[in-house]
Amino acid sequence: MRPTLLGVLRTAYVLVAALLVATLLPRLGAQPRWVPDLVLVAVVATAVLRGPVHGALVGLLAGWVVELVPPVGSPLGLTPLVMMVAGLVAGSFRRTSSRSRLRAPAALLAAAGVLLVGRLGSAVLAEGSVEVADGLWRLVATVAAGALVLPAFLALDRALVRRRLG
Repeated sequence: MRPTLLGVLRTAYVLVAALLVATLLPRLGAQPRWVPDLVLVAVVATAVLRGPVHGALVGLLAGWVVELVPPVGSPLGLTPLVMMVAGLVAGSFRRTSSRSRLRAPAALLAAAGVLLVGRLGSAVLAEGSVEVADGLWRLVATVAAGALVLPAFLALDRALVRRRLG
């Protein structure tokens, strides 16, 4: 199995997004509640085009990357599992015959909901308390950022596959 240009681009995006969310955005003064989960957007883009199994695998790998970038705020191993379920849910929106423009945003919303529930559960396990409002604002920020970025990722992915680079 040889790496493709599309695989390399996806990997680079996940790494850059994880570092951006963990380092640059907090340094710019962004409150944690307004920092979108850009890694989830990459997982959803892959899952919508490739299906639930591939989405779960990419979600698991992306979750490991997120967990390796400090600060880790959840119990060890929980982030990859939650991202895996989010990728699985997003991948269930794959329909080869459907060209609906609402499919990817709906998948992002569903995956962000899974991530929100996972984060709330993680907060209960780690701290014993839950800030539901902050989680909901982060969900809104993730869906808003995804609405802007997701169509570009899907178009790039389709273009690379058409040129047999993906």
